[in-house]
Amino acid sequence: MAITLAPVGAAALPAVVVTFALDLAVLGGVWLALRPGRADIRSKEELDRALRGGRPVVVELYSNFCLICMSNRQAIKLATTSLGSAARLVRLELPTKAGSAIGDAYGARYTPSYLVFDEQGDLVRTIVPDNVTPLANGYRVLDDQGAIVSRAQRVTPDLLVSMVRSAA
Repeated sequence: MAITLAPVGAAALPAVVVTFALDLAVLGGVWLALRPGRADIRSKEELDRALRGGRPVVVELYSNFCLICMSNRQAIKLATTSLGSAARLVRLELPTKAGSAIGDAYGARYTPSYLVFDEQGDLVRTIVPDNVTPLANGYRVLDDQGAIVSRAQRVTPDLLVSMVRSAA
């Protein structure tokens, strides 16, 4: 004897609609809870001010719709905690006018990417996805000239902290 778990007949369409609505509500809640939120840097001038602070700066180039950016939030928080006041970590939304201009200026066109500046405000490292799908191909760590220094499968707190410490 077979047991049917899904409604049949006239009840099937309303059940599918309700299930779809519940799925959207759950996914929307997860997205709202995990999305990176508002950017710290919204213009080139704000970035310039941050770079004149006398300590290393890590700029996270992100998008509120990037699932990898959302999954990297914990790594960013742990790196921020580890570094304390030794460095500043700021966020810049890439798919904005200012974000696109800054990303293009530093060769970072995909999210999530990271720019590491030393205490003088000079770019010393860039961490960019190897291509549009960093989950599959990882990241390239570039020096100030754009040459590959190393590769990383994913962005970790240790990677970010080591980049900042080598910049200091």
